[in-house]
Amino acid sequence: MEHRSTRPGTTASLLALGLTAAMASFSCQAQNSEDEPGDESHWGLGVGTTLLQRPHRDIDDEVKVFPVVSYENRWVSLAGSRFDLKVNESERLSFRARARYSLDGYESGDSEFLRGMQDRDDSVWLGGALVWRLPAAELSAEYLADAMGNSKGSRAHVQAEHRFGFGRFGLTPRIAAEWVDKKYVAYYYGVQPDEATLVRPAYAGKSTINVEGGVRADYTFGLKHTVFLDIGVTGYGSAIKDSPIVDGSNQSRTSLGYVYRF
Repeated sequence: MEHRSTRPGTTASLLALGLTAAMASFSCQAQNSEDEPGDESHWGLGVGTTLLQRPHRDIDDEVKVFPVVSYENRWVSLAGSRFDLKVNESERLSFRARARYSLDGYESGDSEFLRGMQDRDDSVWLGGALVWRLPAAELSAEYLADAMGNSKGSRAHVQAEHRFGFGRFGLTPRIAAEWVDKKYVAYYYGVQPDEATLVRPAYAGKSTINVEGGVRADYTFGLKHTVFLDIGVTGYGSAIKDSPIVDGSNQSRTSLGYVYRF
């Protein structure tokens, strides 16, 4: 396994991935803290590292160290690649306007197989979200559209997770599914006719559904200090697996880090 330096866009993507894992741990800690009122603001600051294995042909595994900065109050939630404005005051059933930074782009120079293709840019996605906190699980759903018009696509995501607390230790398994439309697939995993070669035929694809499973472990010591480990695997739908620029059926991510809660 080879680790290489990353381009600016990929660095931003890795940062967002790692921050999401770190913030998920931070958010669980905040939600399960019984001695902190719900209307207070919560800050987190720390450092982490992420290892990402991507499905595109001949792209090496990537590793990056990143800072962790987070914020949460009654109306605003900043969680790595995601920024929410909360529409209502309920902590049980929360409606939100959401902005999310995508983790999908690449440059043709990332691998020999992609040379001659146009770069695919990361994007900002805007839309709405719902978070429903039940005793058995936290359920969430979102629908987002490409606000920068790079893919002109849309996507929908649903997830269920639950944190099991064992004193200072927590374990949070999750399962999720994401639908992406044909415009998204064509942009990020397609091959335009002018990009096609003998070994890289033109490909447009169609809408598909990806599934994800993962688990996050966190350990709090000294009341304010938390370390976390997050492992996740995304299994791609057939429209992505069939792309000629993809040689893997899944993408894995491992994040490890430390957060100090103010």
